[in-house]
Amino acid sequence: MTVRHLYWLTIAFGVAGCIAYSAVQGFRLGLAFLLGAGISLVNLWLFNYLAGSLAPSTSENKPWSARAFVSRYLLLFAGGYAIIRALGVNPLPVVLGLLTSTAAVVVASIAELFRPSTP
Repeated sequence: MTVRHLYWLTIAFGVAGCIAYSAVQGFRLGLAFLLGAGISLVNLWLFNYLAGSLAPSTSENKPWSARAFVSRYLLLFAGGYAIIRALGVNPLPVVLGLLTSTAAVVVASIAELFRPSTP
């Protein structure tokens, strides 16, 4: 499975969660989930980009990549906090939205286990 599939799974989980939260608890909580999922998608992209830039290669050393790799967790926290403060909602839908890329990775890993191997 490619990283592009993980992006699409994250988007699908974000939209599905937004629809479910909106139907059950209201539009603001659905929007909070969707915004959290959006931050999760950006975090997944940033993880992929920074992991590629940190890989050993013949290019110049980029110490900013290592700092950015660690500081993305601060960006996750700050983004989640900003969503909670801006919308005035409880943290649960935002936290669940932030975990959508994790759910996408778990589902992709399970699907990979059951996929037939090719010689």
